[in-house]
Amino acid sequence: MTSDLNLHLDSKSESPEDARHREAKEAEGDAIQLRLMFPDGKEETLAAKLGQTVQYTKAIIHERFEVPIDRQALTCEGRAMIDPLSLADCSGISSNGLNLIQVQMSS
Repeated sequence: MTSDLNLHLDSKSESPEDARHREAKEAEGDAIQLRLMFPDGKEETLAAKLGQTVQYTKAIIHERFEVPIDRQALTCEGRAMIDPLSLADCSGISSNGLNLIQVQMSS
């Protein structure tokens, strides 16, 4: 049973490990799609979670597209995406539709 405050009030007890797993999954947020626009005109789609950080997203871009993390600058709707923020904290990112992200590279 879930209360109006979104608290889980089951009559049976949940193990601490199960509670941590459930809470971690809830903190990840909704699944979203990022449309990455690279300086060379290449476009790629990346699956992400609203709760993941910009820094983690940069790590995935590095892993999949071999762009060094320290050379990446990500923007959405002309606004810089700052590393410690979650994607949900960035202006222009939503769980509805495709989110356009500019991947800029510094020298």
